[in-house]
Amino acid sequence: MPNKTKYDANFTAGGIFYNEFSNLKSYVLEEDFEDLVKNDIEENKILAITTLSARKRIVSEIIRRHKIMPLVFWEFFQNLNESESRLALFYVCLKTYPIVFDLHFEVTVKKQKLGMELAEYDLQMRLDELSSTSADVENWSEKTIKKINTQYRKAIKDAGLYHKDVLRKPLNINESFWVYFKENDEVWFLDACFI
Repeated sequence: MPNKTKYDANFTAGGIFYNEFSNLKSYVLEEDFEDLVKNDIEENKILAITTLSARKRIVSEIIRRHKIMPLVFWEFFQNLNESESRLALFYVCLKTYPIVFDLHFEVTVKKQKLGMELAEYDLQMRLDELSSTSADVENWSEKTIKKINTQYRKAIKDAGLYHKDVLRKPLNINESFWVYFKENDEVWFLDACFI
């Protein structure tokens, strides 16, 4: 049965972008955020990304992620500690990229509920399965599939959910952090964090 979900491989531009969004934290509420970030492609005063080609790719994905989320999320984001910020940026990835959401709920959450470790192979199996049901994934090169696998594992590690193949609940998260997700009908994110 064909999978109707539209997958893209843009997540390969790089993980949760913690450093980049940290540098942009004071700008995310600005009306001209998109222009500010686009201008930084040439100026490189905010993002501090070494190469122009990397800045272009990353800025494109930062803008995409910023647009996906409502202003109330970026207001919430302003007051988070580092662990919470990392987790919140993983939430943004889950909302932005269907492939990340799929891998997380079809593989990672299931593995964690069973008390099992997560290996590269587990994700590869899911990506292979998707390549037989999704024309989007079927058209990805082997290199792209490997990069999705690698970037996804890096993202859950950076979010504090994964360490040396072991899936774990996030640390240093205040109870008040979870209130945002409960109040905004996003309780599924608690499941995503093994809560």
